[in-house]
Order: sequence, then structure tokens, then C-alpha cells
Amino acid sequence: MATNFGIKIDLLKLKGAFLKNIKGNTTTKRCLIIPVDECDGMFLGEKGCYLNLNAIEMQNPQFNDTHCIKVNISKEQREAMTEEQRNAVPILGGLRPLERKQETMQVRGTLGAEAFDSFDGDDLPF
Repeated sequence: MATNFGIKIDLLKLKGAFLKNIKGNTTTKRCLIIPVDECDGMFLGEKGCYLNLNAIEMQNPQFNDTHCIKVNISKEQREAMTEEQRNAVPILGGLRPLERKQETMQVRGTLGAEAFDSFDGDDLPF
């Protein structure tokens, strides 16, 4: 059976991310601003803007989360970082398996033996 996961990510933990109210022609909207070129793991491709993440299984799961979510940093970039810098990469969120409730069939009553024809098996064609 396939396992589905719930994922929660704090986008404000991305490098340089902040909230700003932006006024349009008719309304003001609260917007999340993420500097694409400064944010580790983010890149602008031909068909979209992508954020590469890793789900790392936790040895001591907390709060029902089985994995923590961190930005996927390239091997070259990771090797150029100090251990202190690698440890400072923030945990953006968590991942937990979604539990499906077993559906139960509603039973409104049962039938007794008198509800069925008696069968002796003599008229079967085999």
C-alpha cells in the first residue's frame, strides 16, 4: 500500500525571504518575497522557479514528523562550507505519513438462516 505524506515548510526560513505588503490598482496584498539568486537550492528554469529540498529521516522523531526538510545544497557548495555553516542550514519543516482511516461498512441488520433457500447440492451441473 502506498504511503502518502503531509509536508509543512516555513518559507520565511529561506535565505533572504520576507513578507511585504504590495499595493496594486484596487487592493493591497501581503506577499512573500524570496530573492531567487540568493536563496540556496532555488533556481529559475525554463518552465518555472524550483526549490530543491531533501527529506532527511530523523533518528529520534518528534511531533509525529518522521523526516526533517532542508534545502538541497550541491556537493561542491557543501564541501566549501565549514562544519559550522553546514550545521547552520535551517530546518524548513517536517514530513509525516498521513494516516488513512479504515473505512467501515455500515451494517443495519443481519439475516437469519430462514432468509435463504435450503440447498442440498444435487442439482449442480458439475
